[in-house]
Amino acid sequence: MLLYFLFNFFLYGLIGWVIEEIYCLVMTGHFQEDGFLYGPFKPMYAIAMSVLILIQETLNLPTLLLILLCAIVPTTVEYLSGLLTRHVFHVDYWNYDSLKYNIQGLICLQFSCYWTILTYIGIRFVQPMIKYNVYLPFVLIWRIIIPFLVLAFLIDEGLTIRKHVIMNQTKK
Repeated sequence: MLLYFLFNFFLYGLIGWVIEEIYCLVMTGHFQEDGFLYGPFKPMYAIAMSVLILIQETLNLPTLLLILLCAIVPTTVEYLSGLLTRHVFHVDYWNYDSLKYNIQGLICLQFSCYWTILTYIGIRFVQPMIKYNVYLPFVLIWRIIIPFLVLAFLIDEGLTIRKHVIMNQTKK
């Protein structure tokens, strides 16, 4: 179960990075200039999707309850991530202040609707294909790869925290 959770964590962290890069390219004409981590990984997507997959595969929720969780989990993860980066690292990586129905510029109705749709499609349609075509047939390979991904992620987190500590010290 842990291996499968970590597989989903790393997969959806990468997919989230790709989604954000494409969105930024379409909206601004260039790729995103910076992100929280150095590597191609978005922890918010990783956490939200991994938790939702775990809940759905454990409880097999009815559609309406799953849709409700697809709204609540990513929005909560986005809000808490925004608070964390704002108050611990003194950085806002996104700002929804200009959009209607936002809370502290960290979450807004428009993007919560996007996350709801994307996560529902991911859980209901994409994840079964991934599980049966990418994860299960190659589970022995994932047992070898996942520890290296964990190590790379921890190194990236350490370098990121170090970067923010240095940035905050130079601001003082």
